[in-house]
Amino acid sequence: MNVTIVRRSYDAFARGEMGAVLADMDEGIEWEQAQGLPHGGTYRGLAEVRANVFDPLDRDWWSEFSAVPDEFLDAGDEIVVLGRYRGVAKETGKVLDVPFVHIWALREGKAWRFRQFLDTAGWIEALAPRS
Repeated sequence: MNVTIVRRSYDAFARGEMGAVLADMDEGIEWEQAQGLPHGGTYRGLAEVRANVFDPLDRDWWSEFSAVPDEFLDAGDEIVVLGRYRGVAKETGKVLDVPFVHIWALREGKAWRFRQFLDTAGWIEALAPRS
């Protein structure tokens, strides 16, 4: 069941349906964005996550962006997702193609915690202007 919930979130993200992405998250979700990213850190609650993680993706950084899951590992109340971020940076035109690991913790059908691990150097390189 938890794998289905998490998979549904990635499918909604791919379709650009942010309401559906957030629907399976607890109002008080704790979201750990990888340190080293421009928006790295911990956010609490759907409003903070939307404002600091999702909204800047298209608005500020990427003309194209996707989070493509390759594997879903079922650990009961936690689901580990292995995949790749792909995109094209708005300002630089550089391509992003880096692996990620996401760990989702669920209870009562809602994600209450998300932890992100990725190659932050590749993300920063794509966003950095050419010198």
